[in-house]
Amino acid sequence: YTFSNILENSISGGTRGGGNNNNGVQQMNSSSDNKILTALKKEQEKNKRLEERIATLLQQRGASQKGVEDVSSSTSSVSFQQQLLQSYNKQYDQNHILDNSNTQQKEDLCSILPKPTPTTLSLWSHHMPNILNAAKHWSDREKFQYHDFTALLLHIVTPDRLQRSVKTLPLDWTPVERGLNVIQRRLHYLQEEMDRYRQKHKLSPQDEIPIEAMKAINNDPKAPRRLNLLIMGGSVTMGVVCHINPVTEKGPNRRDGAWPARLDHFLQNLFHGMDLINLQTMALGGTNTESAITMWDYSLLAGDIPYPDVLINAYATNDMHWNSMQDAIARNQTLEQSLYKLSQEFIRQVMTPKKSCRHAPPMLLYFDDYLGNEQNEILTTLASSQTINLMSSYYGLGSISYADAVRDIVYGDTKEWWLSSQWYKGEEYVRAVHPHMGTHMVMAWVVAFNLFNLVTTYCSLPEIGAQSATDTMRRLHAGIERGSKGEWNYGYEPINGLPHLQETKKFGGGPREKPRGIPPPLTRELSLEHISDEWRKDSVENAPLWKNIPECLAEGHFDDAIDHDSLPKPCLFSWVVYMERFLDKPKGLNNKLKPYLVSNDGWSADADNNKLGWVPTSGLGSKFTLEFKKVAQPVQMMTWMIMRSYGEKWDGSKLKVEAWSGEKLLASEEIVGFHDKKTSETYNIKMKLIDPVSASPGIPPGSDLKVTFELVGGTTFKISGMAICDH
Repeated sequence: YTFSNILENSISGGTRGGGNNNNGVQQMNSSSDNKILTALKKEQEKNKRLEERIATLLQQRGASQKGVEDVSSSTSSVSFQQQLLQSYNKQYDQNHILDNSNTQQKEDLCSILPKPTPTTLSLWSHHMPNILNAAKHWSDREKFQYHDFTALLLHIVTPDRLQRSVKTLPLDWTPVERGLNVIQRRLHYLQEEMDRYRQKHKLSPQDEIPIEAMKAINNDPKAPRRLNLLIMGGSVTMGVVCHINPVTEKGPNRRDGAWPARLDHFLQNLFHGMDLINLQTMALGGTNTESAITMWDYSLLAGDIPYPDVLINAYATNDMHWNSMQDAIARNQTLEQSLYKLSQEFIRQVMTPKKSCRHAPPMLLYFDDYLGNEQNEILTTLASSQTINLMSSYYGLGSISYADAVRDIVYGDTKEWWLSSQWYKGEEYVRAVHPHMGTHMVMAWVVAFNLFNLVTTYCSLPEIGAQSATDTMRRLHAGIERGSKGEWNYGYEPINGLPHLQETKKFGGGPREKPRGIPPPLTRELSLEHISDEWRKDSVENAPLWKNIPECLAEGHFDDAIDHDSLPKPCLFSWVVYMERFLDKPKGLNNKLKPYLVSNDGWSADADNNKLGWVPTSGLGSKFTLEFKKVAQPVQMMTWMIMRSYGEKWDGSKLKVEAWSGEKLLASEEIVGFHDKKTSETYNIKMKLIDPVSASPGIPPGSDLKVTFELVGGTTFKISGMAICDH
């Protein structure tokens, strides 16, 4: 006896659950009854078809479990994801009918899931053969030599452990809604093209499309855009030593074997090669959240990296690095204070729109991958986790913890090295921060599980209709404005089964609508007494930044689920090694500097120790000059990303930098390139430009700018990035 039966009986009796008019009963005319009953019958037929599909799926799963030893790509043709895609096609056909009739709102991507929506925990638990098959690395398709290692990791990292990795969920689900709309547009287009291909080549719906043909479909320039997911991190995200494993002497290289690349492969494998997500990585060894602040502030995204719909901060390990500890000490701060300050600055920067209506803040997720052992005291190793949890809770962000998913396993045997770094060489306890292949495999699953959990949680929310006639169904969530002014009736609507208010008495004391934007900075001085006033004041002062979707559409802005404007470029000239397609080799860096290099006496690009940078080759006195004629924008700040290192080679390293506009010296500084730490790390050095005559900041458009560099100490130096910008 289903919910639909109960609802039908209720309507047939002439009442609506909970609501009433002045007579206590809402009467409906026969025409309305007929329309509703017809809709209910269609819903019952839809439920019946869904039950039949579930029964078929269960039979298929039972058969697959009998032969679980052979989980090959051939079995995936009748897999759960194929069922979902077929369900989506049926739903899209129904949406076309609804479009033509204009009688109902279109369903959203959630319609491909059973109702009520299953949890990600349930889906993951009951489709392990598909998970195992999707986890197969692209370089291991033929032999699947890591079959047993993968199966063992899935056995150890049980679904309930993955559930433990879900730490906080977003407060505002609008970015999830927007992201699902992006995927829906692309999914439909790709499915149509796949159907055409199968018809043309006389293939059945279960037949796999050849890899090259699938690539052509994915790369079709007419296809709607992919969901843009950007991962920012340090050397762990790069995949340093991720090739080490217990199966073979050498696994995939760092770029292909790191967890972001594995996540990308996993998602494509899970959806039969359909390229729905444009996953990009900005990772550089020795960088942390402080570096990320500079890169985001100056829009230092490579030309082929679009504005992200989803942004993952994966700097947890580097934020806890010994170098970060020393930096905090140099600023007279504890590590905890430094983490707190940098995390809040990064969050506020990302969550503030760069451009009204055209750059809505991405869905920001924090990823905690740190277990140790930069610190040996357990309580100290938890500093990053505590900071992430605090900031995510205050600002309403999603956060993920690989560490919490496996922490008890690692603590139970700190000599294991499948799920953590290898902290022992024989019986000797050593410093090690880079985990091996097993960790990268599991981290990819952890992030995938959390992304799926965002989808299933959003799809479990109640439907409330669309914002406009062209939009798909929306879901009720805390990010949707209610229009409450702190007085009766607080923006109440009789939706989601709630009744009409009887209004026998009006009462005060309820909450006003939450101010737009992000809450005030979380400081020791922020008080309960003043937080509301501060938040509302900031919301009013920056109102143009916080326009909602209907307001932006009313101004003629197109839906950013279709496309984004290009990012504002505050920098006259900028680059960071490894962050652009051709900035991974000396030739690419030489070409980047060549247009502005007016003199050069002994500097060139070099990648010694696999660390690319711009270095002096003629020792002490090596010089070069960059010149920018008639600049097209104001310039007020120069930032250099430089590497500091140790040892005899780096002893006394010092670089003198001067900035000139005509005969005016705007800035001069000597930058040290060595330190006593037994490691190499990246630092951000900022130089503010000041006109010595007027004392005004920087230079206006139309001015000339010349920057000179000279090695005045030691024998070497390394520049790994530059940004010459308007602020």
